Amino acid sequence: MTISTAPVSEPVAGDTPPARPAPARRPRRPGRVREWWLGAALVLPALVLAVLFKLVPLVRGVITSLESSSGFGGGEFAGADNYTRMLDDPMVLTSFRNALLVVATLPVWIVVPLILALLIHQRSPGWKFFRAVYFVPYTIAPIVVGIMFRQILAPDGPLNAMLRGVGLEPLALEWLNGRYTALFSLVAVALWSMFGLGVMTYLAGLSTIPEETLEAARLDGAGFFRQLWSVVVPSLRPTVAYWSVLCASGVLIWLFPLIYALTQGGPGDATMLPEYLVFLTTFQFLDRGYGSAIGIALFCFVAVLSIFSVRHMFTEGTRKPR
Repeated sequence: MTISTAPVSEPVAGDTPPARPAPARRPRRPGRVREWWLGAALVLPALVLAVLFKLVPLVRGVITSLESSSGFGGGEFAGADNYTRMLDDPMVLTSFRNALLVVATLPVWIVVPLILALLIHQRSPGWKFFRAVYFVPYTIAPIVVGIMFRQILAPDGPLNAMLRGVGLEPLALEWLNGRYTALFSLVAVALWSMFGLGVMTYLAGLSTIPEETLEAARLDGAGFFRQLWSVVVPSLRPTVAYWSVLCASGVLIWLFPLIYALTQGGPGDATMLPEYLVFLTTFQFLDRGYGSAIGIALFCFVAVLSIFSVRHMFTEGTRKPR
């Protein structure tokens, strides 16, 4: 075997390297195109409905809020007069103050369904019965719930009769007629009506936690609340955040039928909330422009709460496990 010792020829200065051939363009796969069109066709109906019943009314509401109108006839352009008028309206300020008090009860809306869901998940005595019963209130129309609790919470209603019967007459209050009890009675009725949905939401999340994890915590001596705080809550952060978003955005718009059936904003302005004030201003006082302005202010208020909650939900959902 011989090894060649011939010198390697040096490239000439004037020579140019051969051009690299352009990469061939991959043909678009017909299957992917069909999948794209199928996805667009499935999304399009929901998008059309969202535009027609969400975006268009919102834009129309903004336009109406800039008008001064009496009744349901035509209106004149008023600029920001309706919004500046709200700043000097004590009823509007009171309604948003009451809304803040309602928002302050959100921890109860979040924690109570979680505790009940964990009790059901742990197969506590009667768990099958309670799993069905807890969801029943959510299936009842809110206006029916309001009429029912108007009788229960009446001064001579069943609740006060029971309290007097067991010797707790000082607790037999005028639940819907008291200045400081009416709003929280209203919130309690709303929580009774809606917490079943939260229980079902948390049960769906609890089904994703391996049973070995909870069993290991029990073997280590963790009690119920220790398991709840150290195991369940960290594992259900996205679910808790989702329910928090739902409650933060819904607690201010779910209460209208209950207010209408229970208190109609009274006594005085104790249970006056922005959504009910929009109804009164628009349909009772026939001031569409001012009512729309209050509605847009409520939309911005709920949007701010939802943005913070959604951002927290996204952060928790994308956090990598340690």
